[in-house]
This record gives sequence, C-alpha cells and structure tokens, in this order.
Amino acid sequence: MNFYEWMIARYAGKDTPRGDLAADMKQAGDFPDTCDRTVILNYLNGKFACDQAIAVFKRAYRDYRRAVA
Repeated sequence: MNFYEWMIARYAGKDTPRGDLAADMKQAGDFPDTCDRTVILNYLNGKFACDQAIAVFKRAYRDYRRAVA
C-alpha cells in the first residue's frame, strides 16, 4: 500500500489536519503514486504547500512507515 492509498483509507472525510491533507491529496489528481518520501516532499514543495501541510505530511509519513513495516 502506498502513502496515498494509506492516507485516503485512514483519513479521508475526517475533520483533522490529516483529513485535510488527505482531501487535498485526493482533489489534486496528480499526487505521486509512490512510497518515496523525497518524491512526495518534492511534489508538495513544487505545489508551494504551506509549512503546516509539510509538517502534517512528515508526521503522517512517519506513522505510515511504522504501519506498513
């Protein structure tokens, strides 16, 4: 399961920062289909994601790696 799939399955529709990130990921339509943290960070930076969104991603990604390990 890649990061996108994990986020959508766990957080889509929730009124939380991670839910907001999942909604943004789903709405984007071109979110990277990968497990690679660097690729996703480069994508977010390329979309000029705010610092809070980057911080939410980093915490969620850490939990994702623990969950799929």
